[in-house]
Amino acid sequence: MDYTILVNKQNLLSRNFVPDNLVEVHEPTGSKLDKTYVNRLNPQAYKAFKDMQADALKAGYEIFIDSSYRSFEYQERVFNDVALKKGLAYAQNFVAAPGASEHQTGLAIDIIFRRNAQMVENQQEDDPEIKWLFQNAHQYGFILRYPKGKEKVTGFNFEPWHFRYVGKKLATKIFTSNITLEEYYNLSTN
Repeated sequence: MDYTILVNKQNLLSRNFVPDNLVEVHEPTGSKLDKTYVNRLNPQAYKAFKDMQADALKAGYEIFIDSSYRSFEYQERVFNDVALKKGLAYAQNFVAAPGASEHQTGLAIDIIFRRNAQMVENQQEDDPEIKWLFQNAHQYGFILRYPKGKEKVTGFNFEPWHFRYVGKKLATKIFTSNITLEEYYNLSTN
């Protein structure tokens, strides 16, 4: 699997794209649209997450994978549900359309955390768990995929909970250069 695959509103995956060798993720999760949803992830990304999770716990933070692989059809249901509840414009800014979701690669994760024995689903950038992830995720091969101030570049609003596995080398380059995956691709092709 190409860990550097670029998926966004301009680079779509087909309805039939399903990554190979996904492993089931056993993590506490938040509420789900589909109660039959099963968290699955690329095995290398899952191993990297488990290492990151262990180190986060040593730092006093309990982080978990709330959402990982989503099929084209599942993403279609999520997008349509948000569009119905909050409007199409909101959905287009905050939810990837089917085929435009990195979750379909099996490399993207949405983080949830537990604090004071309660699961926190409404993550904010000033949460200590999120701050820890911002500063450390690259060491495990993850990037904050939709950073604040880069909305025009990524096409999505800031999502402090959405991380993407790209491997340690590229994650460190993206982190230290303060760029997005889109900007990395533009720099790489010039």
